[in-house]
Amino acid sequence: MSKSNKAIEINLKDISDDPEKYELWNGKKYIGTITKEGERYLSFVESTDTPFKSVKLDDAINELLMQYNLHNH
Repeated sequence: MSKSNKAIEINLKDISDDPEKYELWNGKKYIGTITKEGERYLSFVESTDTPFKSVKLDDAINELLMQYNLHNH
C-alpha cells in the first residue's frame, strides 16, 4: 500500500537586501539560508557550514529542499 502525498507549505523570507539574504521555512521549522555572493547564491542547510553553490535563486531553493528531504525522511 502506497502513502499518499501530503501538501506542505514552504515560505521564503527576505531578511536582507544588502547582500541579498533569504531564509527557507517549512511552516515553523527552519530549513536553511540562501545568500547572494557575487553572481552566485550560496545555500546553507541548517546543520552544515559548507554551502551549495547555485547560479539562480530557484536552483538554490531546490537544493535546500532536496537536502532537507534527503536528511529528514
